Amino acid sequence: MEAKPVYKSFSRDRTIEELLYHTSLWIPEFDFIQVELAFIKRLIKAYPFSSTIPNLYERLQLFILELDNFEKEKNNIAEKIKNYHHKISENSEINTLESGHFYVLEYEKLAEEVFMYLIHYKNLKIQIFEYINGLIN
Repeated sequence: MEAKPVYKSFSRDRTIEELLYHTSLWIPEFDFIQVELAFIKRLIKAYPFSSTIPNLYERLQLFILELDNFEKEKNNIAEKIKNYHHKISENSEINTLESGHFYVLEYEKLAEEVFMYLIHYKNLKIQIFEYINGLIN
């Protein structure tokens, strides 16, 4: 049985700079995912596969629906990241934040959401790539 990755928070004091750094890393990651989602959907919609495969069209449509859902969720999380990043950058006069501080708690919640999104997104990509690989062999 394979162990599933779980988000772990290591409660310790954090600085505003640390939170800004981590959220600034997430922003380009989600920008890249946007490009990736568009490419995968375009590849699937281009339909470069043999049409003799049973249920091919239905399976591809399900992937497109899942990709659309991931895109909506990505947009939602990206907006949360930008809002959070903006909020803490406005309060940069605070230096060290204790583990129970509002900004740290909000960061941990957002970090877990980003972590889980990336795990599920990578699993979906694996499913799509394996399915398409089977079609082109």
